[in-house]
Amino acid sequence: MFSVLVSRLVILCLGILYPAYASYKAIRTKSPKDYVKWMMYWVVFSLFLALETVTDIFLAFWFPFYYELKIVIVLWLMMPATRGSSVLYRKFVHPLLVENEEHLDAYIERAKSDSYSVFKEFSGVGLQYLARFVVQATAALQNVAHRSTTALTNPAFAVKSDTAPHAAEPALAHVKKTRSEPAVAGMNDDDTEVLVVEEVPANGRPRRGAAAKKRVVVTDEV
Repeated sequence: MFSVLVSRLVILCLGILYPAYASYKAIRTKSPKDYVKWMMYWVVFSLFLALETVTDIFLAFWFPFYYELKIVIVLWLMMPATRGSSVLYRKFVHPLLVENEEHLDAYIERAKSDSYSVFKEFSGVGLQYLARFVVQATAALQNVAHRSTTALTNPAFAVKSDTAPHAAEPALAHVKKTRSEPAVAGMNDDDTEVLVVEEVPANGRPRRGAAAKKRVVVTDEV
């Protein structure tokens, strides 16, 4: 863990920050020698970073002194005494780029054209979906706003719409079977039963008072 932190700190300070400041000085002084030197360094260091991304995955957990080796490589690349970046660029990088320059340029141009066409196609599809979503959302909002306005301006409409489902519910009834005095002349108490029916409206609350009850006389005679 300590070697990881030290390697990151060395690469940040000596591999990036100091060469960046030295490149600024070369541009300001307009020194062709320093300018070429640091340009070669940045080309080599870019390749080093690309290679480091792969080696950190496959070599960092088992290769001995891996991070210490990276520190040594960065120091060797940027130090004026060693001039490692100039050596690598002149012997390996420059000949390789010159040999494959035409293929690389053609590949880059093809990638640019393909990426533009792909971006244009996907952006068109995305704009179509966005427009459809905006239209649907606007229609939904207009519908909600219309209902709210109707409910505010016409409260009877809102009450009617709220109570309409309950009107279709069947009325319930509470039935009480009691004994009572004969309601018809000539009937005895033994053969007379009175059913008191309490009508219940659709809201589930029984009505109060004599108007809410019906007396039904039931006899045992057939």
